[in-house]
Amino acid sequence: MQFISPNELLTALPAVINERLGPHLQRVRLEAGRILFDVGATIDYAYFIRSGIVSLLLDTENGDSVEVAMAGPDSVIGFLEIVTKNEALFRAQVQIAGEALRISARVLQAAIKQESQIYLPLLGHSHILNKQFVQAVACHHFHNINQRLARWLLLARDRTRDGAFKITHEAIAHILGVSRSGVSSAAGQLQTKGLIHYARGPITLLDPGGLEALSCECYRILSRTIMSLPPSDKFG
Repeated sequence: MQFISPNELLTALPAVINERLGPHLQRVRLEAGRILFDVGATIDYAYFIRSGIVSLLLDTENGDSVEVAMAGPDSVIGFLEIVTKNEALFRAQVQIAGEALRISARVLQAAIKQESQIYLPLLGHSHILNKQFVQAVACHHFHNINQRLARWLLLARDRTRDGAFKITHEAIAHILGVSRSGVSSAAGQLQTKGLIHYARGPITLLDPGGLEALSCECYRILSRTIMSLPPSDKFG
């Protein structure tokens, strides 16, 4: 029987691949703040995200962190590392609570040896993440906090398909690579403009169009790259 999942990447794979992976996928809850794997660690599981947001983070020289890619319901994380040296290049941390289907590294490696066509669609997804890495570097260097916050909120809305979600200022500070006070100031300005409403965690996007006008071009680039294509084109 074919395995069916709301993860867009899994549904885009050929039926034979779903049938091979399906019995080995374990449903897990993703709690906000949970670290799925850290830089330099051996990865035990690949995660197909069903809901919520997971950030791939890098530490900066001054001890802060910054998000280099956002993983949502169209994503698998840990795959590329597992099939190469199995050493995590980034810290994967849950930012918005959700669910995932995970598969052990050992089972995934064995499945790829038996069914090589599993590899190419998932490798294609890794290419999408690489595009995010490049854009994140440019965004962090050239754009101000307000622009980057607007961009992240819009992408989070697109990924969660919800204009309201819970995330702390501390988490956003780690994502954007700025101070918590800087996030509070930026969020306050967006609220004053009537673009968002926030109160101790919950953030509601009141005017997505206004946020897009304020955001840098990185939102539009990433939105076209990741969100506008149907699943069959994203990962083929």
